[in-house]
Amino acid sequence: MKFRGFVVLLVLLSANVISPLYAEDRNSDVPEWLGEFKKLDEKELANKKEGWYATGLPLFGNDAVNGSGVGLLANVFYNGTKNDSSFKYTPYEHMFNVGIYRTNRGTQNNYLAWDAPYFYDTAYRLRAYVGHDASLYNQYFGVGTESMQPLYFQDRNVDGSRITRNATFSDFENANSYAKNRGPGKEFTSTQRYHNYQFETTYGQFAADKTIFQVFRVWGGVEFSNNKVKLYDGRATDAREPLTSITVPAIEDTSKITEDAKSGKIIGVNGGNLNYLRAGIAYDTRDYEPDPDRGWLIEYNINRAEKAIGSDFNYLRHFAQVKNFYQPFPKLFEEFVIAQRVALTKIEGEVPFFEYRYLFSIDGPFGALGGQNTLRGYRQERFFGPVIGFYNIELRYRVGSFSLWDQFFQVSLVPFYDVGRVWDKLRQVNALDYKHSRGLGLRIIWDQATVILMDYAYSREDQLFYLDIGHTF
Repeated sequence: MKFRGFVVLLVLLSANVISPLYAEDRNSDVPEWLGEFKKLDEKELANKKEGWYATGLPLFGNDAVNGSGVGLLANVFYNGTKNDSSFKYTPYEHMFNVGIYRTNRGTQNNYLAWDAPYFYDTAYRLRAYVGHDASLYNQYFGVGTESMQPLYFQDRNVDGSRITRNATFSDFENANSYAKNRGPGKEFTSTQRYHNYQFETTYGQFAADKTIFQVFRVWGGVEFSNNKVKLYDGRATDAREPLTSITVPAIEDTSKITEDAKSGKIIGVNGGNLNYLRAGIAYDTRDYEPDPDRGWLIEYNINRAEKAIGSDFNYLRHFAQVKNFYQPFPKLFEEFVIAQRVALTKIEGEVPFFEYRYLFSIDGPFGALGGQNTLRGYRQERFFGPVIGFYNIELRYRVGSFSLWDQFFQVSLVPFYDVGRVWDKLRQVNALDYKHSRGLGLRIIWDQATVILMDYAYSREDQLFYLDIGHTF
């Protein structure tokens, strides 16, 4: 019922929006599906490039889960010409995005994406993604409210020793680096990978949406993916002997995933094919999508994994979110924007455990609670379950701009605050026991459509730094 109420809100909101849009003065050559709220201001329009151009940067990352890495992120844009009727209203006509990334802990990300808003001057938008990702150290702390438990450890990983609760992740990992001594003549065992698993996926996505009445977007799409899961159970490793801290050979103990699979809590430990059908509706009044100053995005969508189209699992995900971008003092502080997002998602059916962590919106896919896209002070996908909710706020203040080698750059400082949690059932959603993180970011806006993100975030568990392309939301 809560998700149905969200759709009703979209319908009611349209009654106050559509009429004023049609009442505005418009040039006769401007396509009727483009709202005046999309029009770039004179300063931005003067710096918008014509034709083809490219942006990109070498990527240097240091993530606590994935390790230190290097890669390349690049965007190739086609903007058309100033004589095109949509030039003043759209961020670009075509964007090709490529990413390649490798880390010293075996993580790799490879993808190619294409985005075409108002394809060939029509009300349709087309998007496509293909990619291959692999990670050796994905995290699993259980599903639902169980994953919300604070970290704790025993001194030097010795049974019966003092327990430290509400631990930091570094102290937690240090304690688990000690081997378990099972007695004379027995092999040492290790719990270093008790919460880890290996995951590899190859995927392809396609989506199309149509703008209706200038402010609504109705969309659908498909995704096909092959997913592989490998566990560390029984693998040889090195660990530290508890008394002397000397490195000794050890065998990885039974993992948390294996325990939960045997008890019937989760499925999907062998991976599998996931094929989806997607559909959604959105109310979108953002003025400039890559870097909005004002407007709303209100969205509801469903994702259906279906055996009839080759999926190994059947399940349904609901996703609803609201984004708002607001200039509280447009005349005094034109460069100050308050950006907010609130989201709620529910999944039900035959859900493989690794799919709880995968979310999808009209703006593209992102991970569950923890990491750059949701709860920045916690490690990537630290929390996930059947129901996930989160809220983000950023205070984006543009402190200056400059030109370099015929490229235009704008610089913003971004203090931020994130909060979220997971539940087992929708009826349990409340305002208690949330996880919180906060931090400070720097944004470099390159030729308007490329956002370089640098964020430092901290929480009770961690301190993390992120470098990427694109706003968090």
